[in-house]
This record gives sequence, structure tokens and C-alpha cells, in this order.
Amino acid sequence: MDTASIVLLSLFGLFLLIKAFGYLSRMGIRQITPKELEQMKGMTLLDVRTDKEHKQGHIPGSIHVPLDEVGSRAKKLKKDKDIVVYCASGNRSIWAIKRLMGMGFTNLYNLRGGYSAWKRIHR
Repeated sequence: MDTASIVLLSLFGLFLLIKAFGYLSRMGIRQITPKELEQMKGMTLLDVRTDKEHKQGHIPGSIHVPLDEVGSRAKKLKKDKDIVVYCASGNRSIWAIKRLMGMGFTNLYNLRGGYSAWKRIHR
């Protein structure tokens, strides 16, 4: 096997590993689409993006708590309500959900595709 083939196979293996890690990190976390979000009533919508991202646009009615402040500010959220967490693309929100799970929250949902996906259907 030549060097180029080894490099190509290594890159492909790394790609698969990264995809698998992304899948595994979302296991056990309920995902909802932006269209499903429209059907939910009485939930709390939590935006974990940065201040700059939030100022550029956000889902109306959402509560803004940057990811690095979730641990300290989440105490004000009600544990018995459904909470939909979103970021720009749906990855940082996974970390926020894991943090909230560690704090005893159970009714958590990740907005699949994040604000970007929501924005695409609300132009």
C-alpha cells in the first residue's frame, strides 16, 4: 500500500471516528425539529449561544443563558417544565443538556440543527 492510500484511509477512519463520537454524545438526548418545536406548548426555550450570537437574532420568547453560565444560572429554571435547548447548530446545546441532566433536570430536548435550522424555516 502506498503512502497516499494510507493517508486517505487514515483520514477516512478519523472522519468515521468523529461522526461516531457525535452520535454517541447525543444518545439518550431527545431531539426535536424546528417544526416540532412549533407544536410544543408551555415549554421553556433556552438559548445557550454567546451574547454576540444572541444579539444577531434569536427565537422569540427564548431565555438567553450562555453555555459557560448554564451551571450557575440554571437554578432559576423550573425542573418540572419541558426545556428545549438550542445553540447555533445543535452541538453546544448537547453539552448544556448534559450539564442540566447532572443538575437533576429531566424534561430536556435538543433543537436539531439549532438556530440555523429554525431560521431556515422562519425567513
